[in-house]
Amino acid sequence: MDILRAMRTFVAVDDEGGFAAAGRKLNLSKPVVSKQILGLEEHLGSRLLNRTTRRHSLTEAGKIYLDHARSVLEQVATTEERLSAQSSQPQGTLRVSAPVAYGRLAIAPLLPAFLEAHPALRLDLDLTDRFVDVVEEGIDVAIRVGGSDQSNLIGRAIDRTCHGLFASPSYLKRFGRPKSIRDLKDHCCLVFGQGEQVKAWEVAGKAVLPDWRVRSTNGDLLRQMALQDAGLIFLPDFFVSDDEAAGDLVRVKLGPAPEILTIRALYPHREFLPLKVRVFLDHLTECLG
Repeated sequence: MDILRAMRTFVAVDDEGGFAAAGRKLNLSKPVVSKQILGLEEHLGSRLLNRTTRRHSLTEAGKIYLDHARSVLEQVATTEERLSAQSSQPQGTLRVSAPVAYGRLAIAPLLPAFLEAHPALRLDLDLTDRFVDVVEEGIDVAIRVGGSDQSNLIGRAIDRTCHGLFASPSYLKRFGRPKSIRDLKDHCCLVFGQGEQVKAWEVAGKAVLPDWRVRSTNGDLLRQMALQDAGLIFLPDFFVSDDEAAGDLVRVKLGPAPEILTIRALYPHREFLPLKVRVFLDHLTECLG
């Protein structure tokens, strides 16, 4: 039997949640899928799936073999891509996700030179401040500021930043400059958050959850409101570097500077990176690092 083909079918059954769905993904009939799984079990001498009329579940042996199959298939695919890439250019579609402001201010200026160097490559860039599930959404590279909520991803440091507390000179003249954490309760705080969650402000060495007046998932919106004298914002330096240099926003210091945050490019593959991902990571590191 074709072991690699049977492995792909087994992995597809788990990914798609059933034999019929796996068959649709692989363009195989349900009986063919069932036959391949049965043949794989006979070859291994172990039952991989517990079957009922409505669902299936992995046996203990199935869980072990699933991890092995995924690893083998990934190595086969990436090895073939790596070998073929020796005589070809990066090609296909590269899917990248980045925070709106960082993507606009730091990533976008680097893209024309990257695309000119790799004419066979297409770039699908999603700028969003929402949480992106890299694996679930099929993202090749995700840019994250600070830590990652997905421990299964691999990261490469590409840049650094530091958060700061900012407001317009007119706002501070009208409401006064806060001198301590306690003073924040007397100010309009414009915060970054999603759902019921609010990102804490690191002020004077402490994590503070301010009593917010405006909450948004978009940092650019908060920045624009601060420029229009609406309140205090706590955002990374790259958001406001031009505004601070022009004097349109002023940094408010309440204590020691917040810690330096590493900006990372995250990707799901552990080894044998696809060439399109490798050249993009190298470009980011060279330009930003």
